[in-house]
Amino acid sequence: MESWFERHQRPLPWRESYDPYHVWVSEVMLQQTRMEVVLRHYPSFLGRFPTLVALAGAEEQEVLAAWSGLGYYRRARMLHAGAREVVERFGGMVPDEVEPLLSIPGIGRYTAGAIASIVYRRRAAVVDGNVARIVARLAAIAEPAGSSRLMRAAWIEAERLAGVSRDPRLFNQGLMEIGALICTPRKPACGRCPVRRHCAAFAAGRTGSLPAPKEKRTARKVVVPLYWIEDGRGRILMRRERGPLMTAMFHLPHGSTELLPGSPLRVTPGDLLGTFRHTITTRNVEFRLHAADLASSVGDNGDYAWIDPAELGRVPHPSYVAKAMTARIASCAGG
Repeated sequence: MESWFERHQRPLPWRESYDPYHVWVSEVMLQQTRMEVVLRHYPSFLGRFPTLVALAGAEEQEVLAAWSGLGYYRRARMLHAGAREVVERFGGMVPDEVEPLLSIPGIGRYTAGAIASIVYRRRAAVVDGNVARIVARLAAIAEPAGSSRLMRAAWIEAERLAGVSRDPRLFNQGLMEIGALICTPRKPACGRCPVRRHCAAFAAGRTGSLPAPKEKRTARKVVVPLYWIEDGRGRILMRRERGPLMTAMFHLPHGSTELLPGSPLRVTPGDLLGTFRHTITTRNVEFRLHAADLASSVGDNGDYAWIDPAELGRVPHPSYVAKAMTARIASCAGG
């Protein structure tokens, strides 16, 4: 495994020096986000916050703005809080053992194991969906993909494997790399797999059926009207969310409580500028973007702000706002 990884690893930027802060940022970004998306945002985020101390000293809104486009913004808040904790409690030095890592906000079992093993070469396990799939095939664990039963069994086996590995840094990253490149959910490339001789599923001809199929969750379809409201200076009206979903992010005013709480803004809807789809947690959302005029004052409570679209990069906002901007531009080009 370790030798294979040394020969075949992808040249990812956080592998250049194995700096603990860089690895931590990469692992948080890679949670529930595709590699190609992370690689687009990772350099700019580190450009804005090149050190852990720089991140700890930043304002939350600045961190959320830099995170825009990566989604799941709670990760950014917890990374920010964790950086401040490391500065306050550990003098800015990321701990090298799992237990103290677990005491830091936002660092769970997976991230603690990743930092301890990849940065400091501690014999700690890492289990995400990809690793759980590999381990399920290696050990013929027949639990459903994504289930808590599979994850429990996978952690036990992964800890055993990390404990006997030659180099935990190379071994754990090798598992991740095999999961991404070879031991894929469908049609795994077993002929190229460096561990097929040790794979119970391969020996039994069951790589296509292990782990068992995922227990399906039905996504809820939601239709949400969005309002594009401009002032006389070309700025658009945005609302800062204070509820549990995407809190502190700036959104376009909406006409539904299906997505965000609170009373919809009173507007006079105009032309339909465009529609687009977006997935948020378990919701499949169809956004319908309308030009609109205010039907009443928004008040002066700080929930609303007039924002220049050219300055959106400095404002924390969910990625669907960029899709709305595209729809708006397309409507102008078509008109």
